[in-house]
Amino acid sequence: MTPPTDEDVTREWARRAEREGLARVMRASQPSRLNSQVTDATRRIVADYLRIAAAGLRRPVASALEVGCGVGRLTPTLADHARHVTAIDMTPRMLDSAKAACAGLTHVDFALARAEELPWRGSTFDVGVSVWVLMHLLDEEQLSRVCTSLAESSRYVVLIEYEHAQIPVSRWSRLRALDYYLSLLTGAYVVEERYLDYGGDRSTAALIRLPHPA
Repeated sequence: MTPPTDEDVTREWARRAEREGLARVMRASQPSRLNSQVTDATRRIVADYLRIAAAGLRRPVASALEVGCGVGRLTPTLADHARHVTAIDMTPRMLDSAKAACAGLTHVDFALARAEELPWRGSTFDVGVSVWVLMHLLDEEQLSRVCTSLAESSRYVVLIEYEHAQIPVSRWSRLRALDYYLSLLTGAYVVEERYLDYGGDRSTAALIRLPHPA
């Protein structure tokens, strides 16, 4: 099967943006109740990891980067724990929903961009957050560049990705082990690791420290 092109990927995410509720950014095959439960659990993990990062920094988190914010289901959680948040997404309709979810949060900035464009390059963040996003980077060279840039730009990374899928993933996703991502994040080590179960699917949620100067 011919790999999807960038244009194919753009069209697919525009199509998903037309779905209802969390099915826009989570598995449409799962019931909405489960999507809500897993989202709540994910918010708790992200909040915990941001608190742990702040303890490691010995100060509040000053800046956070959210790669692939989607409809903003996690962005307000980041905003609760960071003095400034930069949230990026490649799909205009998703980004509009994220902006609505963060209405009134003046310390959140949004950018329409693809992760592989590295729109954060040249900036430094206390924490980079990527939740079920890197699995959608289908090209291994693009993934490597994104991970290298995250490692150069972030002191910590919160990474949540599928480890096992009971329902096979589509052609728009790739299952990769945490160790694979760590091999692309130069100098990284895991501070804490947890797991998320999602209708028979299993994801790894890791807080990762990078050797960026404090």
